[in-house]
Amino acid sequence: MNIRFFVLFLIPILSTTSLSSAPESNARITKYEILKKYKEVTCTLKPRNRRAEHGTHPHIPGSLKRKSNQASSTNWAGYAALTNINHPANNTVTAVEGTWTVPTDVCTQKGYAAFWVGIDGYNSPTVEQIGTEHDCMNGKQTNYAWFEMYPRASFTINNFPLNPGDQITGTVEYQGNNVFQLTLRNDTQRIYTVIPSRYTIMVGAKRQSAEWIIEAPFLNNILPLANFGTAFMSECTATINGINAPINSNSWQNINLEMITNNNAPKAISSPLSVGGNSFSVVWRHQ
Repeated sequence: MNIRFFVLFLIPILSTTSLSSAPESNARITKYEILKKYKEVTCTLKPRNRRAEHGTHPHIPGSLKRKSNQASSTNWAGYAALTNINHPANNTVTAVEGTWTVPTDVCTQKGYAAFWVGIDGYNSPTVEQIGTEHDCMNGKQTNYAWFEMYPRASFTINNFPLNPGDQITGTVEYQGNNVFQLTLRNDTQRIYTVIPSRYTIMVGAKRQSAEWIIEAPFLNNILPLANFGTAFMSECTATINGINAPINSNSWQNINLEMITNNNAPKAISSPLSVGGNSFSVVWRHQ
């Protein structure tokens, strides 16, 4: 898939409410303490047929065109963090985490929207990602969980409860020996699932970038983007070079991604980061 990038000039957009964030440290993400209070649910995994189902969640290929720390894409909106935007270092990203809310109504018209966190993909040939998708088909909203170790096909995570308004947290961590750990929590229902490691092996992963993304999925072409209104990503942290910190850490660089149509019209606009650097909003503008 060849997706062109365009320079995004600064325009006034919605800013999120300021949220505090933890100081930079070498501490592990605190999800382990949280999971002790949650119930693990048993889920079944179903591979998705790229031709027959809703599509897949591909990486962003091609060279980037940008202004400062902003760029635009035809399928991604959100943020990426890297050691260096122009020359990201390999084997530096070991974890990414973020929280979002299941939309309450995406059915103004037929469309598809995937919310996820992941490692790689910004400028590398693999993506290790987990998230949720919220589609409108036949006038009805469907919500389901999924993960993908791109370029392999994605899997649906069946039996993972998702209701409109639920708060969801995704985590991707590198465990070593080409194995990643993918965890999805429903913080509202206090449940979680961990993808078995036999599904999360990725040989050749660069581990160059961490991402927090809202995406228009792909099936033969980029699918229409569901009208999710305004989405919020919060508690967004990464671990890069052993430092766990928010998106705007001084220990690395970040880039804001705007989603645009092939005619350069805005599809989804990402806000500036909050004062704490760990949250932002994305506003839907166009399919």
